[in-house]
Amino acid sequence: MKLKSYIFQIALAAAGAGFLGSCEDMLTPESVYVLDADKNHLVNSADTANSLVGIIYKLQAIGDRTNLLGEVRSDLVSLRTSAPKDLHELANFEVSDENKYNSPKDYYAIINNCNYYLANADKNAFDIGGNRIFEKEMAQVRSIRAWTYLQLALNYGRVPFYTTPVITEQDANKILESGETKDILGICDYFINDLKPYVNVKFPQLHVVGSIFMGQCFFPIDMVLGDLYLWKASIEGNQAMYREAAKSYMKWIATSENLGDSRSKTKYSLPSTTISWEKLTGASNVSSLSMYMTYSGEYSAPSGYGDVFTIIPMDSASSQGYFSEVRGFYNSPTTLMGGSEEANLAFDKTKDFCIIPSQRIQQISKSQEYYYIDKKTGRHEEIVLDENWKDYEGDLRLPNIWSSASRNVTENGMATTKQFQTITKTNSRNITIYRKTDAWLRLAEALNNGGFPRMAYAILATGFSKEVIEDSIYTYCNTSDLAYLEAFINENADGDYSLKNFHCRNGIITDESANSLTNMPYYGYGIHSRGSGYAEKNPNYAYPMVDTLKADGSLVDGYQGDRVAWAYEHMATEQAAVDSMIINEAIFETCFEGKRYYDLIRFAKRYHNPEWVAGNVSRRLGEENQDGALYGKLLDERNWFMSWGGQIGLK
Repeated sequence: MKLKSYIFQIALAAAGAGFLGSCEDMLTPESVYVLDADKNHLVNSADTANSLVGIIYKLQAIGDRTNLLGEVRSDLVSLRTSAPKDLHELANFEVSDENKYNSPKDYYAIINNCNYYLANADKNAFDIGGNRIFEKEMAQVRSIRAWTYLQLALNYGRVPFYTTPVITEQDANKILESGETKDILGICDYFINDLKPYVNVKFPQLHVVGSIFMGQCFFPIDMVLGDLYLWKASIEGNQAMYREAAKSYMKWIATSENLGDSRSKTKYSLPSTTISWEKLTGASNVSSLSMYMTYSGEYSAPSGYGDVFTIIPMDSASSQGYFSEVRGFYNSPTTLMGGSEEANLAFDKTKDFCIIPSQRIQQISKSQEYYYIDKKTGRHEEIVLDENWKDYEGDLRLPNIWSSASRNVTENGMATTKQFQTITKTNSRNITIYRKTDAWLRLAEALNNGGFPRMAYAILATGFSKEVIEDSIYTYCNTSDLAYLEAFINENADGDYSLKNFHCRNGIITDESANSLTNMPYYGYGIHSRGSGYAEKNPNYAYPMVDTLKADGSLVDGYQGDRVAWAYEHMATEQAAVDSMIINEAIFETCFEGKRYYDLIRFAKRYHNPEWVAGNVSRRLGEENQDGALYGKLLDERNWFMSWGGQIGLK
């Protein structure tokens, strides 16, 4: 029977009770997009474009768990007693096969669609210029498949592996009989080789589908490849792979590209938006909080191509199939927090928020030093707050995105007191995958462990400039590393993205200089300054081990003798210290986005120390309230991963 030449879904019925054995639910060839059964498939641009859109929307099935698996199992959130049983299982690392977030078949449905696409798209179709017609779409499908396999491996530890489409019962049986599986390292090895030939392929231009600009749903090959290199390097302790990761991240940072619909991806400067304190006129101390550069517009997926550059698009109403529950898990209905009734329709009014910032993240946030500079006197000082502002101690990024209050309400004619919460970065219908700051932080991690801790430190503390790189980085490199670093910096330095156009404020705070710097092409400062003031002038945020700052903010070089020899002699210790700064910075930048738990696993593998997972996660209730049972459980790496049906996972 011929099928209409249009994308649609099929599900092959099980041929008898024994079909696929115990892996039936996992590898059933569901939702494979096909065309005419007796013709070549995916042979024109409409077919390939529609199929790519279909694959992107298949990601909806794993959208919520992309956030929840990475956040609920971390140390940065706690659950209220009202949280669903499935979330409590995740938090306690006691995930049953029936848990709604333990469904490997959803990942394999995406993978199978990608396999089908790559097997059937016409690879030999060329335009009159000799370019492969479908190369852009095929590159993006490969990137989505690699990212999906990596998520699967990060959650299960070891997974069945196949790259051919499952269309028939015989196809599925061959996969099961082969018994091929890969762990995280195996996934990285395979897909590094799979993606490398496509690093220079541009994005397809799919424009807007419904209300979603499809350019924001793409998975940049440079970012995915950077992640694969970073995980491989962390597991193997491979400096060369760290350097490859750094190249990939920097390539994406330095890429500019026309995405269609008058939108474009620009080259990234280091962050130049902050949440900061300002003194009231005539005040003797800080008494007014000014959040004139807020994060809310960056954390919600924008209509253009802003800070968030990759999302999983979710349905807009709870009556639709893939409506995200994440917003309601973190936030009270918006009308109760002063929002509109129209916005409130996105919430299930029978449920209440159940995920809250943990005591641990609150403690870490308050422990940061906010370093202030008086614009009139130029004096550097740490902020000292009175009792009215104690909620805003330390770094300002957490209090900027999180608000909580008790309010008197009437329910069913009865007056009651109810707790409300808003976390602005989770108040979008879509799931955030990548942001600009992800690229910068992972670049810092790769550079640090690739042998350039001072370069990584500059991303956190000062920003880049010609002076910073020449005075604080180059002078500590030997000849071969200097050659690598110069090539790394200049490789993507075409046109306006050359080093001479990078500028950092370096503690300059006059209005005139700030305006002139802001107008330069690539002006920015260290990421830590996003919420902690003038990090580059904070004496306790100086480069670890060897540097100190005088009272006037000037640097005292702590090296003794040959600074290059000293730097390499103490490299490992400095790298460990900078790594701690990087993962600490990721707390404030990526909290509640589903990334923290995987960061802890990656650092645990890098340092061959389960304490990174066990010690952090077991202290959700605060440094002084460690959960001993959870700590003991997480000392065993097998408990970091889920399992399913006795067929997937490490158990």
